[in-house]
Amino acid sequence: MKRQLICFISLLVLSNECFAQQTDPTLTAAVGAQSAMLNSLFSKREKTQKKIIAAETAVTVAMDRMHKVEDQMLEYLSNAQGAMQNLYQIKRAAELVTTEIPQNMNLVKKSLPGHLKGTAIAILVSDELTDAATQMASLYPFMKQLVTSGSYNVSDYDEKGNPVNKKHKVNLLNSAERYYVANEVVTKLESINTDLWLLAWQIRTYSWNDLWYGLDPVGWASVMSGKAIVEGLIYDWQYL
Repeated sequence: MKRQLICFISLLVLSNECFAQQTDPTLTAAVGAQSAMLNSLFSKREKTQKKIIAAETAVTVAMDRMHKVEDQMLEYLSNAQGAMQNLYQIKRAAELVTTEIPQNMNLVKKSLPGHLKGTAIAILVSDELTDAATQMASLYPFMKQLVTSGSYNVSDYDEKGNPVNKKHKVNLLNSAERYYVANEVVTKLESINTDLWLLAWQIRTYSWNDLWYGLDPVGWASVMSGKAIVEGLIYDWQYL
C-alpha cells in the first residue's frame, strides 16, 4: 500500500515537471506582448473610426444647413424678382391710367369734326370713351390692392343697411400668381390705350360711312337694309 502511494506521488511530481518544461516563458511573454499590441491597435482604430464618423456627421449637418440657406436665398431672390416685376407692372399701369389713356381720350375728342356728322359720331364715340373710363377706373385699383396687399374692396351693406366697402382677402400662393394678375390687367389697359389711339386715327382718316360701320356695325346694317328697301320701293314705283 505504501509502495502504491509513493508511486502515485512520484508520478504527480514528474507530470508537473513535464508541464513546466513544456510552457516556454519567452513564448508566453511574446504572446502577451502581441496581444497588448493588438489591443492597442484596435483601440486606436476604434478611436479613429469614431472621429471619422463624428466628422462625417458634422459635415452632413453643415451641408443640410447650407442647403437650407440656399433654399432660403433662392426663395428670397424669387420673391425679390417677382416684387420688382410687380413694381414695374404697377408703374406701367399707373402711367397708362394717369397719362396715356387720358391723352388718347382727349385726342379722340379733338379728332371729332365740328359739323352735324361729327355730332352723330360723338354720340357713338361717347359709348367707347365711357366703357374705356369704366374699365380703367376698375382695373387699376383692383390690381394695385390685390398685388400689394392680397385683398380688394367689395361693396357690401352694414347691419343698418348702409352701403360700405369691405376688404376681401385672397390667398395668392406665390409671386407667379401676382405676376399673372398684374400682367393681365396691364395687358387690358394697353389694349384700351391702343384702341383709343386707333379710334382717333380712324376718325381723322376714315370716311363717314366707314367710320359709322366700324363704330356701330349693327346700326349701320339696319340703316343700310332699310335704305335698300326704300330704294327698291321707289324703283318699283317708277316702273309700274
